[in-house]
Amino acid sequence: MTKQTSPNNIRKEIEDITSRSYRDIASVLPKDRMPIGFFCPLVPEELIHAAGALPFRLMGTSVPITHAQAHLPPYCCHLVKASLESLLQGELHFLRGIVFCQTCDSMQGLSDIWARQGIVPSQFNLMIPTHLDSEHARPYLRAEMERFKYFLESNVGKISLRKLKDSIRLFNHIRERLSEIYSLRRTLSARIPGAYFARIIRAGYWMDRIRYLELLEGLVDSLPKQTEGSDSLIPIYLTGNMAHADTYFSLIEDAGAIVVRDDLCSGARTFRLMVAEDRDPLEALTERYFQSFFCPTKYLGPQAHRDILLQEVADSKAQGVIFLLYKYCEACFFDYPDLKSALEAKGISTLLLEVEDPVQSKEQLKIRIQAFVEMLSPL
Repeated sequence: MTKQTSPNNIRKEIEDITSRSYRDIASVLPKDRMPIGFFCPLVPEELIHAAGALPFRLMGTSVPITHAQAHLPPYCCHLVKASLESLLQGELHFLRGIVFCQTCDSMQGLSDIWARQGIVPSQFNLMIPTHLDSEHARPYLRAEMERFKYFLESNVGKISLRKLKDSIRLFNHIRERLSEIYSLRRTLSARIPGAYFARIIRAGYWMDRIRYLELLEGLVDSLPKQTEGSDSLIPIYLTGNMAHADTYFSLIEDAGAIVVRDDLCSGARTFRLMVAEDRDPLEALTERYFQSFFCPTKYLGPQAHRDILLQEVADSKAQGVIFLLYKYCEACFFDYPDLKSALEAKGISTLLLEVEDPVQSKEQLKIRIQAFVEMLSPL
C-alpha cells in the first residue's frame, strides 16, 4: 500500500470530493475528461468513459428550490426539482453534455424543460424499452446503444473496440471491489461507519474512475479479514430509489442497526449491471439489462421485483426491511404494496420512509427509525 492509498488519505480524498457542492466541484475533476452528466444507472457509463469523457451522476443535492417551481408541477420528486434548480442557479456550468434515460414521466418531462434552457451544450435521450420481456426489446435496445455511441463519438471522441473493452473491465472491477466492501462492512462497521460508506458510494459517481478503483483496492487491502464483532447491531436491508446520503445510514446506525445490504439504485442494485467481457461489447452492454430486475420503471415479468428482493433479503439475513422512497415516485409506490405483503408473509417487518428533501426530514426520520429498530430488538 502506498502513502496515497493509506486509509487516512483514502478517507480524506473521498470526503473532500463528496463535501463539495456542484458549484465548486469542477476544480477537482480530471482535466483530460469532459464531464457528461446523467441521472440513471441505466445509462451505460462504460460508453461515456470509453469516449474519453467523465460520467458524472446528478444525485439531487439539498438546495433551496427558488426557480424550479416555475417550470415544474409540485408533484415531482426531489431529484427532478433539485437538479433543475442546480441548473437554473448556474451550478452545472461545468457539464459539457447531459444524458436522460426514458424512465418515469417526471424525468421525461425534465428532459424537455432542460433542453429549452440551452445551458448544457449537448443532450441525448436514451430510449430504453419499458417491456424488457418483449421480443422486440433486444434489437431495439441494441440500436439505441449504437445511436448513443454515435452521439458520443460526434460530441466527445472516437470509441475504439479496445477502449470500450477496457472501460467495461474497469467498471466491472469497481463493482467487484464495492461488493467486497459491502460484505466486509457487516463485521467491520466501526472501520467504515455509515456516513463514510455513503460517501464512498457517491464518490464513485463523481471522480475519475481509475483513481476511484485505486482507492477501493487500497481500502479493501487495509481492512482486516477477521470479524471485529457487530452482533449487537440489528441487520437491516434498505431498498428504494434514493441515492446514498450520509443521513440515512447514520440514523440507522445511531438507532442500533446496520445496513447489511441495500437495493438502492446508486448502490448494490448496480451489481446486477456486470457486463460479459468475452463477447461483443455493445451486445454485452445490451444484454445485461435482461438478466435481472433492475428498476420498477421497467417490466421483466410480474414477479421479477418480488422474487429478487425476497432472495436478497434472505441471503443478507436481515431482520427488517426499510423502504426509502422519494415522495411522488409513482413507479416505486405501485410496487410497494405487493413487496410489503410478500416480505411480511415471510415474517419480515417493514418500514416505509417517504422522503422529499433528506436534510429537511431528518428529525422525523430519526424517530421513526428508532421505533422500528426497537421493535426488531430482542427483549
